[in-house]
Amino acid sequence: MIFGILAGLTAAFLNSIGYLFSAFFLKKSNSPFKLLVFAQTWMLIFSVPFIWFLLPENGIADPGKFFKALAYWVVVFCTGQASFFLALRHFEASRLSSLLGLKIIVLTVIYMFVNRSIPNAGQWLAVFMAAAAAMLINYSAGNSWKSKGWLYVFVTLICYSLSDINETTLVLCLVDSGLSPLRSAFAATMTNYVALGILTLPGLFFFKPDKTFHLSAPYAAFWLLSQVSLMTCFALVAPVFGNVILASRGIFSVLLGALLAVIGIKGVDANISKKQWIRRGIAALLMVLAIGIYSFSTAK
Repeated sequence: MIFGILAGLTAAFLNSIGYLFSAFFLKKSNSPFKLLVFAQTWMLIFSVPFIWFLLPENGIADPGKFFKALAYWVVVFCTGQASFFLALRHFEASRLSSLLGLKIIVLTVIYMFVNRSIPNAGQWLAVFMAAAAAMLINYSAGNSWKSKGWLYVFVTLICYSLSDINETTLVLCLVDSGLSPLRSAFAATMTNYVALGILTLPGLFFFKPDKTFHLSAPYAAFWLLSQVSLMTCFALVAPVFGNVILASRGIFSVLLGALLAVIGIKGVDANISKKQWIRRGIAALLMVLAIGIYSFSTAK
């Protein structure tokens, strides 16, 4: 349990750092699809050396189920990543990363329709608290509520929610094949990014590696490490609790954004006042509390 919590917190921290590097890349290139192609190429390079040692020696118990989940994951993850990068054109990294805490609310709606069940009082309370936190984070955004960037945020939340569902399926398939939860998490992560990297390689014909190619490597490294940590967390403490822990990335993002402002690094995140940072910090804590209430209201 403790190792699972630590893995989730590590994923949240690495996630937040990765988002800042993605924002830095977009400041230089302003091409989210170039970042997507370059980053996936780097993740393919990072993953290939490990995958052969991690998959089950005797094969996967249910290969049909495994590769079906893998295909679904590739589609929804690519869509979610593209939407996230497009959203970065309208929202700074710290605000957008905090808003991703609303993902579990989207998961609530998805499961409500799939399972035909109505959320209980505690879950509805969490929904309203999370919505209030999102409004508080964006209180100083002026007309950004009218921005088309919210469409990209909404698509990102849906796709990331579906990604979690398919990632869990992949891990469970490997556990059923005789691997430990930890090894299953590593193997599923590497399999995902080898498959995704191969599929996105043709993108290098459209976005040829240039002087910005190396700038995508830090984002790719931090994202891949965060996903290894997150899949490990899912394997050890289950996806619901994992998402509760992952919501702490909102706090990490606010703190990292404030740190950048303090040390004088500009152009990566917003240049806002101390009062606004405090407001966002309170909002991030409120969002974590909302997600915690929702998760524990679900547990029976």
